[in-house]
Amino acid sequence: MKKMQKMSTFFRPGRTGSFDVNLSGVISAEDLMLDDVARYGFPGPLAGLAYDPIQSLLAIGTGSQVLVIGSGRVHARYNLVNQSSAKFIRMYDSRLVVVDTKNELHLFDLATHREVTAWSPPGGVTAVLCDPASDFVFLGLQNGEIVAFDLDREIAAPFKIPNLWIEKNPRSKSVPIVSLAVHPKDLGTILIGYLEGAMIYSIKQSQVTATFLFELKPGAIGADTDPNRIKTSRKPMLSNALFNPAGNTILTTYEDGCMAFWNASDGRFLTARTLQSGDVHLPGPPMSSFSRPSGGMSSMREPFFRIAWCCTSNTDDTSLVIAGGNSIGESVKGLTVMEFGNAPNTLTSSWKQITEHFASPKRLRFLPVPQHADVVDFCLIPRTSPYYASSHDPIGAVVLCSNGDISTLRYPDGSPFPPGNMHVTLGMIQPRAISMTIAPVARERWITMKVLKDTPEPYFKGGMPGKRIVRRGPDRNIVYTIHKDATVRLWDAGFGDEIENPNTIDVDVGATIGKPGAVKIVDLASSQFTGEMAASLESGEVVFYRWGSNQGYHRQSGGFDALSNRFSSSGIANLRDISSQADPSMKEGLLPMYLLDAAIGQAAIRCSCFSDIGFAAVGYDNGNVVVIDLKNGTVIDTLVLMNYTKEDALSAIGNMAMATAKFTAKATIKATTATAKITVGTAKATAAAARRPTAGLSAIAEGVKRGAEKSISSVSALSRAGSQIGAPRKISIDQKDMDKETEIPTTMSFAVMTVEGDEYSSVCLNIGTSMGNVITFKILPEGSRHVIQFADFHPFEKPPYLIIPINADTGAHAYATPQAMAGLRQGQFVSGFLVCLTKSQVKIINVPEYKAKSWDDYNCLSASVVEMEDKGIVLACVMSTGKVKVYSLPALKDLGSAELPKPYDDSRLADCHITREGYIILWTGTTEIGIFYLWGKGKPLSSMPKDILYNPNCSIPSRPTITGLQWIKGGGSIPIEEYELAIGGPNRPMSKKQMEEAAQGGGGKGGSVFGNLTAGFNARTQNLQNFQDNMQNLENTSSEFAKATNKFIAQQKKNAILGGGKNLF
Repeated sequence: MKKMQKMSTFFRPGRTGSFDVNLSGVISAEDLMLDDVARYGFPGPLAGLAYDPIQSLLAIGTGSQVLVIGSGRVHARYNLVNQSSAKFIRMYDSRLVVVDTKNELHLFDLATHREVTAWSPPGGVTAVLCDPASDFVFLGLQNGEIVAFDLDREIAAPFKIPNLWIEKNPRSKSVPIVSLAVHPKDLGTILIGYLEGAMIYSIKQSQVTATFLFELKPGAIGADTDPNRIKTSRKPMLSNALFNPAGNTILTTYEDGCMAFWNASDGRFLTARTLQSGDVHLPGPPMSSFSRPSGGMSSMREPFFRIAWCCTSNTDDTSLVIAGGNSIGESVKGLTVMEFGNAPNTLTSSWKQITEHFASPKRLRFLPVPQHADVVDFCLIPRTSPYYASSHDPIGAVVLCSNGDISTLRYPDGSPFPPGNMHVTLGMIQPRAISMTIAPVARERWITMKVLKDTPEPYFKGGMPGKRIVRRGPDRNIVYTIHKDATVRLWDAGFGDEIENPNTIDVDVGATIGKPGAVKIVDLASSQFTGEMAASLESGEVVFYRWGSNQGYHRQSGGFDALSNRFSSSGIANLRDISSQADPSMKEGLLPMYLLDAAIGQAAIRCSCFSDIGFAAVGYDNGNVVVIDLKNGTVIDTLVLMNYTKEDALSAIGNMAMATAKFTAKATIKATTATAKITVGTAKATAAAARRPTAGLSAIAEGVKRGAEKSISSVSALSRAGSQIGAPRKISIDQKDMDKETEIPTTMSFAVMTVEGDEYSSVCLNIGTSMGNVITFKILPEGSRHVIQFADFHPFEKPPYLIIPINADTGAHAYATPQAMAGLRQGQFVSGFLVCLTKSQVKIINVPEYKAKSWDDYNCLSASVVEMEDKGIVLACVMSTGKVKVYSLPALKDLGSAELPKPYDDSRLADCHITREGYIILWTGTTEIGIFYLWGKGKPLSSMPKDILYNPNCSIPSRPTITGLQWIKGGGSIPIEEYELAIGGPNRPMSKKQMEEAAQGGGGKGGSVFGNLTAGFNARTQNLQNFQDNMQNLENTSSEFAKATNKFIAQQKKNAILGGGKNLF
């Protein structure tokens, strides 16, 4: 490849001169005021999950906030004023109940987005119990007491249960409550789990009706494998207690990994087991077991972190979903599902049949999580019912892992639910996002980029977006998040406006090349107009994607072929077609196109860039740059950057030395006018060579300048020429040292501009290098292919990290776009300049001089050319001090600064991005992105439009009631009036709604205040009244039912005696 003739300048100036024009207009410091626009992600560790199937909303605790998520982008954030973290979260109807780590209860209204009240209970909260049919929340305390709070009246209720366990066993000194559960069909029956055992408490009877104390006799293996412990009697500490969906069986779990089953009506013990073994309460070896390969210490078990007893639409067909309880060191992490199937009829089945039902489950399944981390909490997603402890007929589970990630699994098969079908905030931690970038995509392109793929319906469908402004600009700003598993997610940042395409695009790069989860993405580049994307991998490979229809839709994948379809190579770079690797379940989407092989001498990728006209470039840390034509699927050339700076440096050094020698000899002989003229000529030659200083030119140029100033004051031209050179960096001129250094690409950009000396504009590739150079190449057509020609290079003090080409006439970006390419065909002339940034300097390269701005006390971490509508453009820089400084273009005058609102992540400030419109996107938390607007009015995040979460048309269904058989056997549900009287007390005040209705009806219809109060009370308890109506109907028909039941029992007894004399329960 032939180099172009040496040029003394870089890019051709505009018609009005290089710096005479002011592209910044009248922008001033008064225009700088940041608006806090949006947040996506989680500012801190996650704690607490809750799901409301009626409103179809998910609540997640994070940092000092609770985030509620609905359909699409619908969400709301509720701040805890005391800066504590959420510990317990409950949500139903319009109520969001949060107990924080400082043991304070917060009540939020989802309809108004306000905190209604807060209350500090008399002790540390260890358990919380809510029910959609109740106006009260029960709090279990560290001291073993239970207190209640009236959510409807927003006051503490007089109801209190003392520490019943200490009353039973006075020897117990400290017995905190570890769990609370309500009977699924009787609101007045509470199961209290203490550290040493469990009790059933009847609100109606105000007494304990059953006690459950689990003890392992000597010789019973339990969950232990230590022979010394097995020989002793043990009373393991309780971790949880819960009802089965029918309410006739109780499960208690223990810290050592045992679980015990009990009869709920009389407290009789049924059986005990671990996850893998049954009858562990009996002496001798355990019964048949379910075993999974263990990768570690089988002698120790995890505690039960969370357990749910769920059912299908039939409450007798049950399963246990368990987090924890496995042997420590298991290689596979996830949830355990213990399926029992249909429970035996307690009326006709023997005691042995009931015991064997729990001792020998039908099946034990394991649902692994993609994150390969321990599950510490989960939240089931019921299909419709909010009752049965939110475990009725679940269709999915939201799982919280020990590493802080979330995984969403479908139930019962356990397959991962696509994160792209959920709010982008949830996608930030499925798995965790490790980096992000933002790039404009043409609006016409983005609104058509809707993935057509076989995916299930979204789980969270509640709420609706709030009213927002409508922006119809030419581009949409798309966020690209890169995740730990080499997944890339694309979504519209929105910037507080109405989002036309709220979908998320998922790209699994690891799966594309046959290495799911085993690769790491180090760089990402994309095209604004085509939506194409390039993902650079740590292994040196680059995967190119293009939007289109999948020709292999529903076709069985044959696996990744690492050797096939290689059709283009250039020296050491190989490009091949991998379109066959598209996901067969995807009909249309971002599909794999090409793979650039990692055949560049095992070099790592340092940077990459995309043009909008089909060109891409990839830079490696060995100094090579591969330029690709994606339109034809060919490698244009592989550039070795050192070849374009080393030869020029040596040539310039020789020319400079000759000029200096001539100058010194002539100046010493005679300082005549003729000599002065010759010296001027020498100085001009020196200046021409010094405009392109590389290795060794710094000392020579400065020496010539100082000698000229001291020896011949008349040669003023030399001084003027020297002043235009600037302050080049110091580089050794030793050839050996030069051979040791490599020009490594640090940043690249494509542009359409006019190079000095040309009468036409060209497609240019500008490359910044680690040795502080900016090298420009031209991409020229040659028949049916393209060739690359060297143009020029320019020195910097430090390596540039950003190059922005600007049209000098309009101030627009001079990127290589289809419109610019069409202008080239019509002979359009593009004048421009480059804005080049290092951490300590910004330099604008233009003719006949350059402009520079340096920073000594702080670094510039990120920058962009920003436009203020109808005013002009400026250079906005994010500094290491947390300030955003703004400079005019092209003169680089300081126009002012603004402080970034805190909190933000100081360690990741260099990863922030600034858009052309003036939006700043940066990390404000571990996995949270904040968006700020540079040309705002100082608005806080709370002033932004709010989404609508609560739907008043979604009413809570009636609570399930006890069966006729349970009623006949002596069971009974507490009437709602008696329940509210027992908890709220006789002096319970009127609710706000009742007082409003009383005030409105004081002089109205009928004139009866008490009548209006009664009407208000009936309206508030409409759903709960259905419960009592059902009980009344049950009582009216109980006589006939009892007769039929007695007849049935007698017949069963007769059949049983004749058939074998079985003892019936």
